[in-house]
Amino acid sequence: MGLDKWLKSDKTEENEIKNQKKNISEKKGKTPIKRESDLHPKKLKKFTLICSNSKCKYQKILMKKNLINKDKMCPKCKSIMKVK
Repeated sequence: MGLDKWLKSDKTEENEIKNQKKNISEKKGKTPIKRESDLHPKKLKKFTLICSNSKCKYQKILMKKNLINKDKMCPKCKSIMKVK
């Protein structure tokens, strides 16, 4: 009766060790999913915009991938700015 306790506990400990080894091996097999954006870093361009109105002379520098029409509008005089 006392011997059965010891044998059963040894078996459960062995099973727990086997399960832990299986879990570790499963974790090693999984590779993290990488997004396309993570593989290619974002490349920003530097845009220097100067207002075409000679009286205004407003300038701004933007770091973006692409410019949109809203970026090209001068906030002071509402004319179109030149890209340098």
